[in-house]
Amino acid sequence: MKIRLDDVMQSLSYPFYAAYYYYIPLETVLMFSNGVIFGKAVHGISSEDDVRRNSKDFIRLPEIGEEGRKKVMEGFIESLPGDEIRRVIRKSLESDGPKGFESAVRSRKLILEWYNYRDEVLMEFSRRWCEAHDLELIR
Repeated sequence: MKIRLDDVMQSLSYPFYAAYYYYIPLETVLMFSNGVIFGKAVHGISSEDDVRRNSKDFIRLPEIGEEGRKKVMEGFIESLPGDEIRRVIRKSLESDGPKGFESAVRSRKLILEWYNYRDEVLMEFSRRWCEAHDLELIR
């Protein structure tokens, strides 16, 4: 079975709690947040119960959660050259969370490096997840 890389990565990068993604192979991604469905309408599917009843037609996409997102940010910090910049950005993450981290990264003009690092990590995670679930990853 084939799955699009962008669809897997989308499920990993969504910033809210309680968001669940289900994939209908090569058709669409359904996202549920607090019981509300988002995404393209799919005939006969309007709730997570509908997805569960038709589970053979869906793939539950992976999630890394807040702790996983924090680990990716910490990995980026460790990849930076220079103790001072690592210390400042780490302190921003620890004191103000992801918003503080992003603000510190932006103020040091490292946002492009951050996005590239994050995307590489998420692509590798997506690739490994697909291999573990016998899915062919396509772009």
